[in-house]
Amino acid sequence: MSVSAAGRRGGGRLKGTSLVVGGAVLFAAGLFIVATGTGLSGLLGMRVETFGRIDCQDTRTEKGQTVWHCFGETPAQQRANEAERKRVADGALRVHVDGMPEPAGIGRTRILFADHDGRNDPGTVTATQVTDGGRWFAHSSTVVGYGMIPLLLGAGTAAWGGYRMREAGRRSR
Repeated sequence: MSVSAAGRRGGGRLKGTSLVVGGAVLFAAGLFIVATGTGLSGLLGMRVETFGRIDCQDTRTEKGQTVWHCFGETPAQQRANEAERKRVADGALRVHVDGMPEPAGIGRTRILFADHDGRNDPGTVTATQVTDGGRWFAHSSTVVGYGMIPLLLGAGTAAWGGYRMREAGRRSR
């Protein structure tokens, strides 16, 4: 069975189209990750929050690196935690009457990819929650760097697919 030249022309256009579509999907995924890392995700309707009282619990971090996870408190959590600490402290004063109070239930949120200077935990971290009830991703250079990989690969793949489609169109004339 032989393949005619006409069969090859359609294949070039089909491959070019699939490269353009695949590149566009990869580009969109990269753009989504970059928007999450830079904080532009708030424009896309995602929840953006600034956390305080950051605790990274990582002593091996060098200057300028990113900590994979830290814990922080939103302003609402800070207010609730202060009220809880005050309740426990007041209860400790009445221990002779009421008995020992329950320990304070402190609420903290896990934050991924927080920038760290290697010595001190950051004072505040701004992060984006991608899905409702999902994980929080800090606005950091590492997230932007990870997002640039599919962004650039997607742009290059779509451009190559467009070039293949154009060349297939020229050969068909």
